[in-house]
Amino acid sequence: MNRSIAWIGVAVIVVGIGMVAFPLVAVGREVLDDEQILGFLLAPVGLFVVLIAAVAVDPRRTTVTGAFGNPDERTRAEPSTETTAVRARPRSPLEPVHCRYCRSVITADLAQCPRCARARDCRPCGRPLGLVLERPTCPTCALAEPYCHCPALSRPAPARIGRRAGGTA
Repeated sequence: MNRSIAWIGVAVIVVGIGMVAFPLVAVGREVLDDEQILGFLLAPVGLFVVLIAAVAVDPRRTTVTGAFGNPDERTRAEPSTETTAVRARPRSPLEPVHCRYCRSVITADLAQCPRCARARDCRPCGRPLGLVLERPTCPTCALAEPYCHCPALSRPAPARIGRRAGGTA
């Protein structure tokens, strides 16, 4: 909302109401004259100006760093020089994970992806899980997934799609 335009609209409305009420205050009787007719016409114009101001963007106050109409806001904003280290939050053993093949959600009580039926990876070591007594179990140490103490596997980076291994593309 652009308040400077809104105050102009409010002033036009007040002047229009004043022109309508002036003969009653000054003369003491209601007489339809040119000032009253002009006041009746000014009040809706002032209302229109207030509605336009409600939709207009205030160049001094914008949201989302100028995304809604103030392109100079990004240049005025001070870039932050300090970088904060993002700490990875500890993963809960009951937290659902995404299948690395089809990206569907796998809950903690499942050892296989419900969509592609591939084995889910153990969170601590990365090996495919198995089921023992209906709970996801690491096949190497034979413990439930939250208690797995195996060394982590190093995984190769996935191959880039569209590149040939032995030549130029």
